[in-house]
Amino acid sequence: MYNLNEEDNYLVIELASIALKDDDIVESRIVLKTDRAGAVLEGGYKSVDDALNVSAESLLDVIDRVEAEMDKIEYALESDLRVEPMQIYDVSYLVHAVYDHAMALRALANQLARRRLVKRKTAERIRYASRRAAALRRGLLDLRLLYLSQIQSSINISMKRMTLVSTLALPAILISSIYGMNLSHIPLADNPLAVFGIMALASAIFALLVYRM
Repeated sequence: MYNLNEEDNYLVIELASIALKDDDIVESRIVLKTDRAGAVLEGGYKSVDDALNVSAESLLDVIDRVEAEMDKIEYALESDLRVEPMQIYDVSYLVHAVYDHAMALRALANQLARRRLVKRKTAERIRYASRRAAALRRGLLDLRLLYLSQIQSSINISMKRMTLVSTLALPAILISSIYGMNLSHIPLADNPLAVFGIMALASAIFALLVYRM
Protein backbone atom coordinates (compact mmCIF):
# COMPACT_ATOMS: atom_id res chain seq x y z
CA MET A 1 0.00 0.00 0.00
CA TYR A 2 2.86 2.43 0.79
CA ASN A 3 5.39 2.22 -2.03
CA LEU A 4 7.74 4.31 -4.11
CA ASN A 5 8.55 2.91 -7.55
CA GLU A 6 10.66 4.33 -10.35
CA GLU A 7 9.39 3.86 -13.90
CA ASP A 8 11.53 5.32 -16.68
CA ASN A 9 11.59 9.04 -15.92
CA TYR A 10 8.65 8.91 -13.54
CA LEU A 11 7.98 8.14 -9.90
CA VAL A 12 4.88 6.23 -8.84
CA ILE A 13 3.96 6.87 -5.21
CA GLU A 14 1.34 4.74 -3.47
CA LEU A 15 -0.12 5.54 -0.05
CA ALA A 16 -3.48 5.49 1.71
CA SER A 17 -6.02 7.60 3.52
CA ILE A 18 -7.75 5.63 6.26
CA ALA A 19 -10.98 5.97 8.23
CA LEU A 20 -12.70 4.06 11.02
CA LYS A 21 -16.16 2.75 10.07
CA ASP A 22 -18.16 0.12 11.96
CA ASP A 23 -15.15 -0.88 14.09
CA ASP A 24 -13.07 -1.54 10.99
CA ILE A 25 -10.40 0.40 9.14
CA VAL A 26 -11.34 1.41 5.62
CA GLU A 27 -8.52 2.31 3.24
CA SER A 28 -8.72 4.73 0.33
CA ARG A 29 -5.82 4.23 -2.04
CA ILE A 30 -3.85 7.25 -3.24
CA VAL A 31 -1.63 6.88 -6.30
CA LEU A 32 0.54 9.72 -7.59
CA LYS A 33 2.60 9.84 -10.74
CA THR A 34 5.32 12.48 -10.66
CA ASP A 35 8.41 13.44 -12.58
CA ARG A 36 11.76 12.98 -10.91
CA ALA A 37 11.61 16.50 -9.50
CA GLY A 38 8.38 15.64 -7.68
CA ALA A 39 5.92 17.58 -9.82
CA VAL A 40 2.60 15.72 -9.83
CA LEU A 41 1.50 14.57 -13.27
CA GLU A 42 -1.40 12.34 -12.20
CA GLY A 43 -3.17 11.72 -8.94
CA GLY A 44 -5.44 14.63 -8.02
CA TYR A 45 -3.09 16.38 -5.57
CA LYS A 46 -1.07 19.54 -6.10
CA SER A 47 2.04 18.05 -4.56
CA VAL A 48 3.44 14.93 -2.93
CA ASP A 49 3.47 16.82 0.36
CA ASP A 50 -0.28 17.48 0.13
CA ALA A 51 -1.00 13.78 -0.34
CA LEU A 52 1.20 12.88 2.62
CA ASN A 53 -0.60 15.47 4.73
CA VAL A 54 -3.98 13.93 3.90
CA SER A 55 -2.68 10.47 4.78
CA ALA A 56 -1.15 11.68 8.06
CA GLU A 57 -4.29 13.59 9.03
CA SER A 58 -6.51 10.57 8.45
CA LEU A 59 -4.11 8.42 10.46
CA LEU A 60 -4.15 10.82 13.41
CA ASP A 61 -7.96 10.92 13.36
CA VAL A 62 -8.15 7.11 13.56
CA ILE A 63 -5.54 7.08 16.32
CA ASP A 64 -7.67 9.53 18.34
CA ARG A 65 -10.74 7.31 17.99
CA VAL A 66 -8.90 4.09 18.83
CA GLU A 67 -7.32 5.75 21.86
CA ALA A 68 -10.78 6.88 23.02
CA GLU A 69 -12.06 3.30 22.71
CA MET A 70 -9.10 2.01 24.74
CA ASP A 71 -9.76 4.61 27.44
CA LYS A 72 -13.40 3.51 27.55
CA ILE A 73 -12.43 -0.14 28.03
CA GLU A 74 -9.81 0.75 30.64
CA TYR A 75 -12.37 2.75 32.62
CA ALA A 76 -14.78 -0.20 32.52
CA LEU A 77 -12.09 -2.59 33.75
CA GLU A 78 -11.01 -0.29 36.57
CA SER A 79 -14.67 0.13 37.58
CA ASP A 80 -15.12 -3.67 37.67
CA LEU A 81 -17.65 -3.49 34.84
CA ARG A 82 -18.04 -6.40 32.47
CA VAL A 83 -15.86 -6.27 29.34
CA GLU A 84 -16.52 -8.77 26.57
CA PRO A 85 -13.55 -10.65 25.06
CA MET A 86 -14.59 -9.40 21.59
CA GLN A 87 -14.03 -5.82 22.74
CA ILE A 88 -10.41 -6.64 23.55
CA TYR A 89 -10.02 -8.50 20.25
CA ASP A 90 -11.49 -5.63 18.22
CA VAL A 91 -9.36 -2.94 19.81
CA SER A 92 -6.25 -5.15 19.46
CA TYR A 93 -6.92 -5.48 15.73
CA LEU A 94 -7.35 -1.72 15.38
CA VAL A 95 -4.18 -0.92 17.30
CA HIS A 96 -2.04 -3.28 15.23
CA ALA A 97 -3.59 -2.05 11.97
CA VAL A 98 -2.97 1.58 12.90
CA TYR A 99 0.61 0.77 13.91
CA ASP A 100 1.28 -0.95 10.57
CA HIS A 101 -0.09 2.04 8.65
CA ALA A 102 1.94 4.49 10.73
CA MET A 103 5.23 2.64 10.29
CA ALA A 104 4.67 2.16 6.56
CA LEU A 105 3.80 5.84 6.08
CA ARG A 106 6.87 6.90 8.04
CA ALA A 107 9.14 4.66 5.96
CA LEU A 108 7.67 6.11 2.75
CA ALA A 109 8.03 9.66 4.07
CA ASN A 110 11.70 8.99 4.86
CA GLN A 111 12.28 7.83 1.28
CA LEU A 112 10.56 10.90 -0.12
CA ALA A 113 12.37 13.21 2.31
CA ARG A 114 15.69 12.03 0.90
CA ARG A 115 14.43 13.25 -2.48
CA ARG A 116 13.38 16.56 -0.87
CA LEU A 117 9.72 15.98 -1.68
CA VAL A 118 8.43 16.36 1.89
CA LYS A 119 8.24 19.53 3.93
CA ARG A 120 9.71 19.49 7.39
CA LYS A 121 6.35 20.17 9.05
CA THR A 122 4.75 17.23 7.25
CA ALA A 123 7.63 14.91 8.12
CA GLU A 124 7.32 15.93 11.77
CA ARG A 125 3.58 15.26 11.75
CA ILE A 126 4.16 11.78 10.34
CA ARG A 127 6.80 11.07 12.99
CA TYR A 128 4.36 12.26 15.65
CA ALA A 129 1.68 9.91 14.29
CA SER A 130 4.11 6.98 14.37
CA ARG A 131 5.09 7.75 17.97
CA ARG A 132 1.43 7.84 19.00
CA ALA A 133 0.78 4.54 17.21
CA ALA A 134 3.70 2.98 19.09
CA ALA A 135 2.32 4.36 22.36
CA LEU A 136 -1.06 2.79 21.56
CA ARG A 137 0.60 -0.58 21.11
CA ARG A 138 2.33 -0.27 24.48
CA GLY A 139 -0.97 0.78 26.04
CA LEU A 140 -2.64 -2.26 24.52
CA LEU A 141 -0.28 -4.52 26.46
CA ASP A 142 -1.26 -2.81 29.72
CA LEU A 143 -4.93 -3.11 28.77
CA ARG A 144 -4.59 -6.84 28.15
CA LEU A 145 -2.84 -7.33 31.49
CA LEU A 146 -5.62 -5.40 33.23
CA TYR A 147 -8.22 -7.56 31.48
CA LEU A 148 -6.41 -10.76 32.48
CA SER A 149 -6.25 -9.57 36.09
CA GLN A 150 -10.03 -8.99 36.00
CA ILE A 151 -10.55 -12.53 34.70
CA GLN A 152 -8.27 -13.92 37.41
CA SER A 153 -10.15 -11.95 40.05
CA SER A 154 -13.46 -13.31 38.74
CA ILE A 155 -12.09 -16.86 38.87
CA ASN A 156 -10.88 -16.32 42.44
CA ILE A 157 -14.30 -15.06 43.52
CA SER A 158 -15.98 -18.06 41.87
CA MET A 159 -13.59 -20.44 43.61
CA LYS A 160 -14.29 -18.82 46.98
CA ARG A 161 -18.02 -19.18 46.42
CA MET A 162 -17.62 -22.82 45.43
CA THR A 163 -15.45 -23.42 48.49
CA LEU A 164 -18.05 -21.81 50.75
CA VAL A 165 -20.86 -23.87 49.23
CA SER A 166 -18.90 -27.09 49.59
CA THR A 167 -17.92 -26.09 53.12
CA LEU A 168 -21.55 -25.63 54.09
CA ALA A 169 -22.68 -28.75 52.26
CA LEU A 170 -20.12 -31.18 53.68
CA PRO A 171 -21.27 -31.26 57.34
CA ALA A 172 -24.91 -31.23 56.20
CA ILE A 173 -24.29 -34.28 54.03
CA LEU A 174 -22.47 -36.09 56.84
CA ILE A 175 -25.20 -35.41 59.40
CA SER A 176 -28.04 -36.24 57.03
CA SER A 177 -26.32 -39.49 56.05
CA ILE A 178 -25.98 -40.46 59.71
CA TYR A 179 -29.62 -39.69 60.48
CA GLY A 180 -30.60 -41.41 57.27
CA MET A 181 -29.52 -44.70 58.81
CA ASN A 182 -32.70 -44.59 60.93
CA LEU A 183 -30.84 -45.68 64.03
CA SER A 184 -33.19 -45.32 66.98
CA HIS A 185 -30.46 -44.56 69.50
CA ILE A 186 -29.31 -41.41 67.63
CA PRO A 187 -30.33 -38.30 69.63
CA LEU A 188 -33.41 -36.50 68.28
CA ALA A 189 -33.76 -39.04 65.46
CA ASP A 190 -37.53 -38.56 65.47
CA ASN A 191 -37.40 -34.72 65.43
CA PRO A 192 -36.77 -33.33 61.88
CA LEU A 193 -36.61 -29.71 63.03
CA ALA A 194 -33.96 -30.51 65.59
CA VAL A 195 -31.95 -32.43 63.02
CA PHE A 196 -32.17 -29.46 60.65
CA GLY A 197 -30.98 -27.16 63.45
CA ILE A 198 -28.02 -29.43 64.18
CA MET A 199 -27.10 -29.43 60.48
CA ALA A 200 -27.29 -25.62 60.28
CA LEU A 201 -25.25 -25.13 63.46
CA ALA A 202 -22.59 -27.62 62.37
CA SER A 203 -22.38 -26.01 58.93
CA ALA A 204 -21.98 -22.53 60.43
CA ILE A 205 -19.28 -23.67 62.87
CA PHE A 206 -17.44 -25.54 60.12
CA ALA A 207 -17.61 -22.53 57.78
CA LEU A 208 -16.31 -20.24 60.53
CA LEU A 209 -13.36 -22.55 61.18
CA VAL A 210 -12.49 -22.73 57.49
CA TYR A 211 -12.83 -18.94 57.09
CA ARG A 212 -10.38 -18.32 59.96
CA MET A 213 -7.80 -20.83 58.76
